[in-house]
Amino acid sequence: MLNPNIEIKKWFYTNLTSSSALPVYDGIAPDSATDEYVIMTGRTSAQEQGKISYTNAVTMDVDIVIKNSNFGYKRAETISDLILKAINSETNITLANGFYASSLVVSAIRNLDGLNHLDNVFRTIITYNIIITQN
Repeated sequence: MLNPNIEIKKWFYTNLTSSSALPVYDGIAPDSATDEYVIMTGRTSAQEQGKISYTNAVTMDVDIVIKNSNFGYKRAETISDLILKAINSETNITLANGFYASSLVVSAIRNLDGLNHLDNVFRTIITYNIIITQN
């Protein structure tokens, strides 16, 4: 059994970059990041079955971060719409190393304020649940 998070991370990176046209980071953005970017975070995986093949329930958070002088979530929500058009329950996921995804579901979309309201940081987080099997 291999770690399914590695292959799904590669797939998400490619699709997030093409759908949002923003920089995409794994886990944390550098201090030099632009004012708009996406972070792939919150990856978890739990094996559900393992006798014939390895089936895992995987969760991936996509964190859209906007820093600007405006107030509100409009820009972050616009980018979330672009991502949701590209990555949704109808999306075909192609993975390597014998993995295949049988299900992709958006389990949550939530807005999150920055720690300091004066910073004008607005975030929209999309949580995806994916069922991945490796033969």
